[in-house]
Amino acid sequence: MADWAELPREILQLISEFLQSELYIIRFRSVCSTWRSSISSNLHLYRPLQLPFPGDSMKVYSYANTKFKTNYDLSYPLSKPPPIPNHPQTLQHPWLIKIGPNSRDQTHLWHPFSREAYFPLHAPNVIDFNQLNVTHLGHEFVIGKIISRSPNQNYVNRDNLVLYHDTCHNGNVVLAINYCGKLAVFRCGEERWKIITETGVAFTDVCIFKGRTIAVDTTGRTVAVGPDFSLDLVAEAVFGSDFKYFVESDGELLLIDKYLSFDWEDRYSEYIDNFVFDGRNHFSFKVEMEKAVRFDVFRLHEKDKKWVEVTDLGDRVLFLGDGCSFSASASDLGVNGNCVVYWDDIHLEHSSTEIEMSIFHLDKRQISPLSDFPSYSKLFWPPPEWVRMVHN
Repeated sequence: MADWAELPREILQLISEFLQSELYIIRFRSVCSTWRSSISSNLHLYRPLQLPFPGDSMKVYSYANTKFKTNYDLSYPLSKPPPIPNHPQTLQHPWLIKIGPNSRDQTHLWHPFSREAYFPLHAPNVIDFNQLNVTHLGHEFVIGKIISRSPNQNYVNRDNLVLYHDTCHNGNVVLAINYCGKLAVFRCGEERWKIITETGVAFTDVCIFKGRTIAVDTTGRTVAVGPDFSLDLVAEAVFGSDFKYFVESDGELLLIDKYLSFDWEDRYSEYIDNFVFDGRNHFSFKVEMEKAVRFDVFRLHEKDKKWVEVTDLGDRVLFLGDGCSFSASASDLGVNGNCVVYWDDIHLEHSSTEIEMSIFHLDKRQISPLSDFPSYSKLFWPPPEWVRMVHN
């Protein structure tokens, strides 16, 4: 039998080039000391990429680093731990998490829907992913906080961007949406973003699908961005709401059309300036809240270049979070399919694991708090009991 520890270093380097997530890097480096020393824990995927952001003067730029975070479905290993007394169902549900670095490049477990909330794992403090069944659900490309003395509308939206490799120019490219709804492109090695101004309608989301870089605007009109930054039609408009998001599900590209209502809520703080003091040791102010009232789902028909409405997702569950979306098999999760799980009012900054989530059932056309459905809510927090048992 071959001794894997004796593989030449050049072979290990070649293998490492195909590691597309932090989890695979962790597993690669855990094989043996030879493999561990052959590559850095901060592999090519996580080398910070500095992106320029213009200020009021086009000659003044600030920079922000970039990072990757990846969503996973963790389930118990094939050798299951013994049953827990009085908890017959405890072992039967997986755990949805996101793995990625924080601002100090320290690996954390994050809430799948949030870029602010990471899980405070008190016990166990270490999770051995080699002991668990892990399903890759998706990943996101994150721009760190932008520090600038003179921000303006040319900034890109941190929630809508993708990174891809341009084989024609042999370099990485970032495609994003700026605050005016225009497509913004940055080619690594250049000093400025290029704004694509071929259309007057605002874009709402971008993604990579089957190797193509795709964007959708508020009407549902969908285009592919070519190597020369030209726009080719992928699907005609479907109109509806102004908030549209991509989700890849079981090899197909779906479009979620999210209808919102807006309202104002009173908030209180002891630390906010320029608001009216209400006499109760707090400053009062109003926050605009957005709430989803309806979802429509469409499937891309590539040949006819159109979006076709979907009324039944079958065994699939769609997840819509803060700057990320993914899907999973309902039977793998131990829940019913044909629904959308989402985080409402993503404009609020949440750093707690107690994130308010909701669920939309396509068959009933009904929205409910996720807390009304424990089989879904327990997928997020707290961690399943088997996580602790496996690591004891």
